[in-house]
Amino acid sequence: MKNALVIGATSDIGIHISEILANQGFSLSLSGRDKKKLKEIKSKFKTKYPVSLETYELDVTDFASHTKFYDQINPKPDIVFLLAGYYEDQTKARENQAELLRTINTNYSGIVSLINVISLDMEKRKDGSIVAVSSVAGDRGRQMNYIYGSAKAGLTTYLSGLRSLLFPKGVHISTIQLGPVYTKMSFGHNLIPWLTLQPQDAAKLIVKAGLTKKDIVYIRWPWRLIMFVIRNIPEWIFKRLPPF
Repeated sequence: MKNALVIGATSDIGIHISEILANQGFSLSLSGRDKKKLKEIKSKFKTKYPVSLETYELDVTDFASHTKFYDQINPKPDIVFLLAGYYEDQTKARENQAELLRTINTNYSGIVSLINVISLDMEKRKDGSIVAVSSVAGDRGRQMNYIYGSAKAGLTTYLSGLRSLLFPKGVHISTIQLGPVYTKMSFGHNLIPWLTLQPQDAAKLIVKAGLTKKDIVYIRWPWRLIMFVIRNIPEWIFKRLPPF
């Protein structure tokens, strides 16, 4: 039986990913910040899926807990999905340092710290896959979300280097370039329906990309073209464009 670890399993997409993996017979280790929600998920899965399942409370911004968290997982995962993310308000992040640091640490520093712990173990075992959710927002800094985008840009760059390092050692790294999804995190934002996915659809595509060991995947294909255009707008024009 294959073993999967889902970090951010209590998120809208994380729940669906966990269900897909359970349906495929994976034993599961699920983590999240919401202890109550983890308990509810465990209770639901026990009656619905005949798989081994353990839950772990985890705050990705609690760096000191990362090694202890991973050490207690047994057996170690064959594949890890990292879905933790946070985006609230750009103006608030500019004006409030706590909000700024929460944005950076949830979307970049915390994820990198966890991946570092996990990847060292997989490197020793010479086996394993890590599937990390980044964002199209990291493809170029836009004035409406450049703090969040810069964290995701850093994550994408980190994953690219780690993929090159670990490929010859039998460990695969998948980068998921996610666009907008109808989740709690996107509530209140002005979303374009034909470019925005439902969480269950995003989950299916993320799992497929991870299990087939894709390198970099734009989950909603038009975003690859859209971001190619945005990346190639000359800076002297780009800085004069209205917020988008």
